[in-house]
Amino acid sequence: MTHRVLWISAEPPDANGTGGQIRQARLLDALTKRSEVHLLVYGHVEDEAVRQRVASVVDIDAAPHPVVTSLWQRRGRDLFNALAARFPSEVRANLDARLALTAALQNAPEVDVVLVEHLGLAPILPAARRTPWAITLQNIASETAKQLATVTTGRRQRWLFEREQRTAAAFERWVVQAYDTVFTVSPDDAALLDGDPLVVPNGVDLQRFAPSPVPSNPSIVFTGHLAYLPNVDGVTWFCREVLPRVREQVPAAHVDIVGRIPVADVRDLAGPAVDVHADVETVAPYLASSRVAVIPLRLGSGTRLKALEAGAAGRPVVGTTVGLAGVPWRDGVSALIADDADSMARAIVTVLTDDAIANSLASEGRTLAEQFDWEAIGERFSDAVVRLAAT
Repeated sequence: MTHRVLWISAEPPDANGTGGQIRQARLLDALTKRSEVHLLVYGHVEDEAVRQRVASVVDIDAAPHPVVTSLWQRRGRDLFNALAARFPSEVRANLDARLALTAALQNAPEVDVVLVEHLGLAPILPAARRTPWAITLQNIASETAKQLATVTTGRRQRWLFEREQRTAAAFERWVVQAYDTVFTVSPDDAALLDGDPLVVPNGVDLQRFAPSPVPSNPSIVFTGHLAYLPNVDGVTWFCREVLPRVREQVPAAHVDIVGRIPVADVRDLAGPAVDVHADVETVAPYLASSRVAVIPLRLGSGTRLKALEAGAAGRPVVGTTVGLAGVPWRDGVSALIADDADSMARAIVTVLTDDAIANSLASEGRTLAEQFDWEAIGERFSDAVVRLAAT
């Protein structure tokens, strides 16, 4: 029996897109081999391979988002909204998407299961329903708010982020109770929620990110969506606090920041020791030409595809505990983990100057990444959806 699935998202699946888009595209690839999948998206699906695999696609023109040019503007907007918040910021930000998608649901085909992507769309769940509904939380909003409260300055901002944390945690409890199934991307994220979420981890394309010899040049790479707050905060902190310490010992050290839609705070990092590469077709060549990949995130939950991609490409990885969360990186074996500027700088200098350590980290990182092949993860996910559809 072929089950019929409705997949609802405000983030168009795209195998060449950002982390969440890549995850959706790869899981859809697996699911369409076993189920008839109908895609309902706020936005436009650019990936033709996705469009060809699914049974139908309904694109809804997305209203343009207000342009937020700086990290502090973004934080200020979130803080302002938090003053009168009944829902977490991600839910408030997706109001237009939910209204449009709810209207489109009236014409959706009859299906055996409905899959929703991201916390921001969670209220789309109807009060009365005949089929199971599942939601994927690619991040845990309450945990991000908690981290923001830790790194922010000023008592007022800290209080507001603590309030956001409480609001998000309460909403997440509702989601777990209301949905038939909740998917998370790591055991760490699952442990932050009540109930019994199903873990379907992020993965990596082991063919696209094939290993190559570690270069000798002192090149550092950071990859990611450059309008995403945890990435913006992390790379800004790295360039301002860590890189100067590295260059005191390795003056030729250079950073390539690679990703989509860099906000002004990221573009402003460009200089003699930093290049910003915007909207590239693929990050693979930049990984191949780098000596070390950094994951200096201080905010966020979930798992970072950028870390798995670096590991698969055979590049030594240096990251924070937050940046490498959700995947069993072993400090000193498969990666170097450092949470303050001094220790991260020392770790990077070690990789830049010690070939034996760099090559050992590269080899162990590749071995770890091989445990997160999208093919196996996709099968696990499609098994869970088929079981849910059969209930």
